[in-house]
Amino acid sequence: MTRLGPLITLGSVLALAVVFLLANTQAGKPGSAAASVTTAPTTTAPTTTSAPLHALYAGRSSGNQVTVAIAINGHKVAADLNAGQASEVSLQGSVNGSNFTLTSHSGPAMTGSISGQDMFGTVTGFLGQSFPFSAAQAVVEAVYTGRSSGNQVTLAVATDGDKAAAYVCNGKTIEAWLQGSVNGNQVSLTGTKGANLTGSLSGLDMFGTVTASAGLSFPFSAELSPRPAGVFQARIAVNGLATRIGWAVLPDGTQLGVAAAGTTKYPAPPLDLSNDSFTLGGASFTAAAVAGNETVVSP
Repeated sequence: MTRLGPLITLGSVLALAVVFLLANTQAGKPGSAAASVTTAPTTTAPTTTSAPLHALYAGRSSGNQVTVAIAINGHKVAADLNAGQASEVSLQGSVNGSNFTLTSHSGPAMTGSISGQDMFGTVTGFLGQSFPFSAAQAVVEAVYTGRSSGNQVTLAVATDGDKAAAYVCNGKTIEAWLQGSVNGNQVSLTGTKGANLTGSLSGLDMFGTVTASAGLSFPFSAELSPRPAGVFQARIAVNGLATRIGWAVLPDGTQLGVAAAGTTKYPAPPLDLSNDSFTLGGASFTAAAVAGNETVVSP
């Protein structure tokens, strides 16, 4: 989820999304990504419309032979077919209007179309079979991480459906908390003291401008990122002072953060990503990952 570390392909991002989406959906885990997994009808798909620019769909074949997860990012599309017991295939392809076509190196292929929040199509050549499938658009939690074009600041943006929260900092004294919305492929976030972010989703990337405070605006690029990437925060008391600490963590584990106690700001202590713990002032604390639907900007 580069400019920040090893390039993450559409397929690898999808694989992570599928594991997170389907496993947590089946477990009913609080705070997990949710999807409506439906059984495919055998009827003809309804009239279609243009595909969304950025979406994830999850569903099943008509006979429940396989689970299906499909990620659409701009004109790119990738899919994962999973029949259990190590029977898994990844496919890649393209979207043309509301229609999509995917192929794989091992033979299986998919074709289909999108109608609103639903997807209908056919899988061919998987486990020697062909069958129709349907899938529904999922509300997905995702993280984008990146840097400004001149490396002045690092940022992490967490999205949850149409909501988003972000943290931007230089790891020293500049920082801003932002929150707002995702509307189609447009991201718009605001904070205090003139802080804001405007961006566009394009494929697996986000591009735009971030303003950490009045007069500090930078163009940035960010990429869809796997764990441990994320926005983290902790609200603690240090020597009797209420302190808020934020971290922007990149997919390779690189992290920048700032601790703020009143008007005093200083570099955040290292965050142990194995358990989200840190030490400050001789005491141990635990940070929390920030979801896209959380309120991070105080009135």
